[in-house]
Amino acid sequence: MRKSLSIIAVALLGTLACGGDDGPEQSAECKKYVACVNATMPEIRATVDAAYGADGTCWQTDDSARLCTAYCTDGLTQIRGRHPDESACR
Repeated sequence: MRKSLSIIAVALLGTLACGGDDGPEQSAECKKYVACVNATMPEIRATVDAAYGADGTCWQTDDSARLCTAYCTDGLTQIRGRHPDESACR
């Protein structure tokens, strides 16, 4: 449960730190993170997708994209620790 809360916190921090529509494309790390969350924690899918998905708020500026990509990398590492056999997380 604690790790789920950490991942949710990462998603919420990313949502607060990131911006809108025009700008960089979704990073490969965030594509993987979103797929991994969808496979392992569907209950937070909408929150994660709103921030880190292809049309998420993270992709407004280069700075927000870098910050969000770091959050995705950290979140993916956490989920992989809990679900090492999940193919969507590799």
